Amino acid sequence: MIDEHDINQYAARQLLMLRQTTGISQKRLGEEVELSPQQVQKYERGHNRLSVGKAMQFAEAFDVSVLVFYPPRGDCQSTEPLPLPTVRILRLLARIPNECYEEVYHVMKAIANITTRDDVGE
Repeated sequence: MIDEHDINQYAARQLLMLRQTTGISQKRLGEEVELSPQQVQKYERGHNRLSVGKAMQFAEAFDVSVLVFYPPRGDCQSTEPLPLPTVRILRLLARIPNECYEEVYHVMKAIANITTRDDVGE
């Protein structure tokens, strides 16, 4: 049977990951969904359960599907948070125009090849 606590914790981790990855403060996110920063923190820590309505508001704020807050069936396992260097890179990538992605990919691939001397798979 599905453990409700595990699902709630999954949703909390997803919310925290989305906010950290996009670089939005708890204050700014709270303003977008009409919550205090303290309430946002409670949702991120799993102290407050994420209702369907609130999940929809958060999904809209991040421009993602509400399904991001629901685990695939049978997969509520804890996931490791993204390392800070990865989050910093993702924040920068989010600011790059789509038409530049190919060039950015080639630069990153070249850097990876220089540092590892291995070919990074495509």
